[in-house]
Formats: sequence, structure tokens, C-alpha cells
Amino acid sequence: MLIRRALPGDGPGIASLIVAAAPHFEVKGYPDGYWPEGIVVLVAVEAGVVVGWIEGVVDGAYTGPGSPAPPPHGYVLALVVEAAWRRQGIGTRLLEAFVSVARGAGARWVFLLPEEGEYVEGRVAFFDAAGFTPVAHPGKTWPAMGRWT
Repeated sequence: MLIRRALPGDGPGIASLIVAAAPHFEVKGYPDGYWPEGIVVLVAVEAGVVVGWIEGVVDGAYTGPGSPAPPPHGYVLALVVEAAWRRQGIGTRLLEAFVSVARGAGARWVFLLPEEGEYVEGRVAFFDAAGFTPVAHPGKTWPAMGRWT
């Protein structure tokens, strides 16, 4: 399993993964091999096939209460692993790789917003196991989660 920065040729595979595993996400320019400037895109590739994908920014700013460090912050926008490849550590490896990229860009803290809805408890448990802890945010059932780089 190879975890690396996405290349334009990975775009169609990322788009297919989004459509199959997370159809509520926008495929953006992925089918054509491009994505917005400033977005960090990493992929997990097995035998030339994209089986996992993470995107985020490394120069973001968490504006809610409870941020333990000043910006820039890393911000995980999306993380998807193909269903057949889940529970094999791929999502955790993608998160670790993103945190490493954020650290290299000068971010001391990375945050994400767990997607609400069905199975949110499982997503929160996964992020907790990957070192992300809830950020204090009174009145929010599912607050942001963050971790040091």
C-alpha cells in the first residue's frame, strides 16, 4: 500500500471512489485530474488503484472556541476509504500523512469536523483512535476534533 500526494492521473480514481463510497461529496475537478489550488490531496494506492483519499488545507484557521494554537491550522476536509479496504489502517495512515504535510507547512494543530448523520459515533471513535480529541464547544453535540502535529 502506497500513501502519496495525488497526481493528475489519480483524479478519475478519486472521483470513482467519491461516487461509490461518498456520493454526497462533490467530485469537483477530480474526473479531469485537477483540484482547487491550495488543497492538499493524498491517496492510498494498491496495485495502481486508488483505494483511499484525503483532502484538506494546511493554511486554515479554526474560528470556533477552543483552538489551542494560533493559525495556520491544518484542516481535513474529507477522508474516504473504499469499503472493501476499511479496517486495515488505511484511513489512519492517510491522516498521519496529512498531519505530516501540515507540520511541514508550519501548522502546529490539525482539526476536522466529523460528518454528522448516520454512523457519526463510529466516525468520532475512529478519529479519537487516530489521536483527535473534541474541541470545547458548548452546545454542540459533535464539535470539531483536533490534534497536535
